[in-house]
Parts: sequence; C-alpha cells; structure tokens
Amino acid sequence: HPDCQIVRRKGKLYVICKTNPRFKARQR
Repeated sequence: HPDCQIVRRKGKLYVICKTNPRFKARQR
C-alpha cells in the first residue's frame, strides 16, 4: 500500500493509511 505507512514504536506496529484515516491497526 503506497498510501500506508508502517511505524514501529516501543515494539508496537502502527499502520497509518492516508486514504483511510479511520483505519489504524495495532499489531503486537
């Protein structure tokens, strides 16, 4: 996903999509 950005913070994976601001997935 070109509009999605994966950010790692304190061992947590955050997926932020610009096309879908409501979509925020937290993966352990």
